Amino acid sequence: MNAPRLFLIVLVALGLAGVKPLAAAEVPKGRVLEKVACVADSNQTYALYIPTTFDPARPMPVLLCFDPGARGKAPVERFQAAAEKFGWLVAGSNNSRNGPWEANATAIQAMVKDLTAHLPIDSKRVYAAGLSGGARVACQLGMSGMLQGVISCSAAFAGSETPRKVPFLFFGTAGVTDFNYRELTRVDRELEERRAVHRVVIFDGGHEWLPAPLALEALAWFELQAMRAGTRPKDPTWTAEQFAARRAAVPTEPVIERLRALHSLVADFKGLSDTAALESEVATLGASREFKDALKAERTLERTEQATIEDLLTAVNEGYVGSVRKRVTDLQAKAKGTGPERAMAVRVLQGVGSTCGEMAREALRANDYDAAAAVLEMVVLVRPERPQGHFDLARVRAQLGDRKAAMTALQQAVAVGFKDAARVKDEKAFDKLRNDPVFQALVSGMK
Repeated sequence: MNAPRLFLIVLVALGLAGVKPLAAAEVPKGRVLEKVACVADSNQTYALYIPTTFDPARPMPVLLCFDPGARGKAPVERFQAAAEKFGWLVAGSNNSRNGPWEANATAIQAMVKDLTAHLPIDSKRVYAAGLSGGARVACQLGMSGMLQGVISCSAAFAGSETPRKVPFLFFGTAGVTDFNYRELTRVDRELEERRAVHRVVIFDGGHEWLPAPLALEALAWFELQAMRAGTRPKDPTWTAEQFAARRAAVPTEPVIERLRALHSLVADFKGLSDTAALESEVATLGASREFKDALKAERTLERTEQATIEDLLTAVNEGYVGSVRKRVTDLQAKAKGTGPERAMAVRVLQGVGSTCGEMAREALRANDYDAAAAVLEMVVLVRPERPQGHFDLARVRAQLGDRKAAMTALQQAVAVGFKDAARVKDEKAFDKLRNDPVFQALVSGMK
């Protein structure tokens, strides 16, 4: 199902919002429901949070969440406090995941139809949030025209290309060590050039859902934009409080971060609060030598990071194990340091590891186990701390009949934290290892 077709189906569903409202006493308010089955298709489920302020007679904003691993509960829990504060419904699909758009479209359609059949959705205030591949799903849904806004975590638009026109409010987040950090900072610049209403916030973290305090900021930002658009009543007292809080949070340094925070503050509150002094400071800082030097240094670091990624991926693709090991050792040393170089080293290692992981999955889908094994050897070299890479390598080595290498990889997976004994038990690739006393001892220890 393509995005325009899904858009029409969802519009019809939203037009029926409130047709079967539940009585307030029937609604499980104030707690996260981990698995709500869709009435029309029980195979489609979602996590749900309904605030304690729920009123069946009052249409409510809704946030649709998409996790790359179909973990609907994870984002719902992140947004729970914010949803309670602002009176939003939050639903997270347990079926949408990284993969073909058609499967995601089916999950979206099922979740939206079920929500609108039972809860009073405000069709003018439908939003989405996504992490990584889920962020691309949310943005693609936003490009169809059915959303008021998107919270885009650790990724953005399909194909990593920012459209010339973005028809929704964009709130982006990334951790400072997120391998998609550069994508979000680039999107921030491009949306600014397009004069699109947006805000991008970088936090101290990695490739992950935004932290709960930032989720609160995101929904507060959407509330502010709804006041601007007239889809909710203006609240001068609340607006003044938000303005004061945002102003107090503007960093004093580095200069490049201060300027960006001030610029965002002016864009959000101009016309609602007195921003004249801030506008003057933005102009002064933007023209300063300090800012220009900082911007030049940032661009240089960006180019260095991109060149490092390209060089390392080239070495991976050409099978230069020695070169990869040398580069990784250097990056791992930098990752133990401090400052911008540390963050850059972590991003490069995580980004190359993620790319190699996807290459391995492509090889496995094609049943090319030799190619998958070669790439997975690189994965565990680049990201030795991740159990999944070692486990996948063990599966592939077992599939190729190399029992010794398979056991070594599986032991390493357990050594760095792999604990899923049931998954080891169910993996058919390990059938030829099951009578091995070492294998049995390993599984027994995991249990």
